[in-house]
Amino acid sequence: MRIGRVEIIVDYSWIVMFFVMLIITKSFFSQAYPDNTDLFYWMMGGISSVLIFLSVFVHELAHYFVATKYGIKTTSIRLHIFGGYQPVAQEPESGRQEFVIALAGWAANIVLGGFSLGIYSYFWLMQKVTPVAGIAACLLVANGLLAGLHMIPGFPLDGGRVLRAILWDRWNDIARATRVVSQIGNSLALFFIIFGILQFLLTQNLFSALFFFIGLFMKQSATGHYQTILQQHALGQVPVRQVMTEKVITVDWLIPVEELVQTYIYKHQCTHFPVFNQSELIGMVSLGGVKSVSRDLWTFKQVRDIMVPIEDVACVRPSDNASEVLKKMASENIELMPVMENGKLVGVVSRDDIINLFRIKTDLGTA
Repeated sequence: MRIGRVEIIVDYSWIVMFFVMLIITKSFFSQAYPDNTDLFYWMMGGISSVLIFLSVFVHELAHYFVATKYGIKTTSIRLHIFGGYQPVAQEPESGRQEFVIALAGWAANIVLGGFSLGIYSYFWLMQKVTPVAGIAACLLVANGLLAGLHMIPGFPLDGGRVLRAILWDRWNDIARATRVVSQIGNSLALFFIIFGILQFLLTQNLFSALFFFIGLFMKQSATGHYQTILQQHALGQVPVRQVMTEKVITVDWLIPVEELVQTYIYKHQCTHFPVFNQSELIGMVSLGGVKSVSRDLWTFKQVRDIMVPIEDVACVRPSDNASEVLKKMASENIELMPVMENGKLVGVVSRDDIINLFRIKTDLGTA
């Protein structure tokens, strides 16, 4: 699903958590509204679970709209039961921008919780026993829990982003602020994992398992987000020119695939090569293209038969930012990109080239 240019991705973890929420809400309705059928309880539980998911969706949309207002571009939103993750083209310009963006999702859950409270209060004052009031109660509790959960001061929750914004504004150092908040997030994640396991063993309550999933989510996301920020900080001012390979091994478009394998891939131990027709770059050939051809046809097929035309190849310029190029490579699963300047090939840059520079900077303490 897409909203404008933003792709909405539902994470696989939602499938597991959806059934957990379905069982919890079904149990609630069976106790709150006795003398109904199982079908009724499952339907009410299903409706409530879907609306809880929509609450998570609104939470992320609030982040998205505020970030867009500050000119921060988002390429996709990955949704899960505890919130979401939005890969952005750049970080906020200041801690104050980060603070406002982080609070937007929390505020959305507060508003939704208040709306649910209003509906529930109306039916309670009217003394009407209706499933709508039960659904409103579920949404009130869910949005309250989401708002409370996201105020935990650890990445990737909103509370962690708020704390990072405060530290960033105070220290004027996003890398240091991110490192501190990530360490807090990792510690809290470990606590939730252990607490969830112990609670489940003692009570056999599915609700206690939520703490375990929260811990896993925080652990994975905190580490990944810190690495992303560290890479952006280390490579933010590095142009592609600094990491690209200028001496490029090229192949002619008319050589057989067999010669490509024996003379180029085996000899140079490379998997990607620019393809030329005399002095014109016309495409890229890779190990994947070779594997798409039967071994028996290697002597008959030529490079031009398995190459990717240059029109379909993602290219970069020497002045492009290495961090942004690495992000593009990761999102589109690209291992190597040709570097073009004034319509001519001036080098190639690989994902390994950029990551190796990042590792060197990290080892030297300059990241």
